Amino acid sequence: MSLTIRGIKREDQEEVHDLVLEGLAERWGAEFDPSYNQDLVDIIGYYVEGHRATVVVLEYPDQGSESRSVTGGGGGGGGASSHRIVGCGILLPLPAEDIYGTWCPEPASRIDDLKGLKLCRMMRLSVSKVHRGKGFAKQIIQHLINMAKEQGFDRILVETETLWTSAVQIYKSMGFVLVESGEENVHFEYTL
Repeated sequence: MSLTIRGIKREDQEEVHDLVLEGLAERWGAEFDPSYNQDLVDIIGYYVEGHRATVVVLEYPDQGSESRSVTGGGGGGGGASSHRIVGCGILLPLPAEDIYGTWCPEPASRIDDLKGLKLCRMMRLSVSKVHRGKGFAKQIIQHLINMAKEQGFDRILVETETLWTSAVQIYKSMGFVLVESGEENVHFEYTL
């Protein structure tokens, strides 16, 4: 299986949107409200063009029934690609204006320690359910770490939900340091 991590293209937006929302719906269950995720409506416009963020997707050739099927219609363009997106992630330069309330602010206890550093936030990391446990999330994280180094960042910030133990464990396993943990959110940092 030939995997590729590459930058997002306009024709990927619907598939990435669905991938992230499916993961969030799985995590949140009945409490999930997709309307809180307006940043995913136009990923390229909001993140790439609006915030100079790096958005990557992990794709591999369509393997029939094993590949993630995209719900919804359309897509247009005649379906020329035989690849499927099975994962994604975003590297967002900071400071950034969070007009949709997508991320939590950094803990007040960390503000002084972060002054003067070139910061970015790793976010919206998602792997389709049928492809988890194969090391794909680690590949995306490592790719984003490498990109952050290339772009001259000093530190990567991550915030995730305390109850999302698989997310917490993967960041720890990749060398992210837990800097604050609360009832709802966990904050990690990775020094480059």
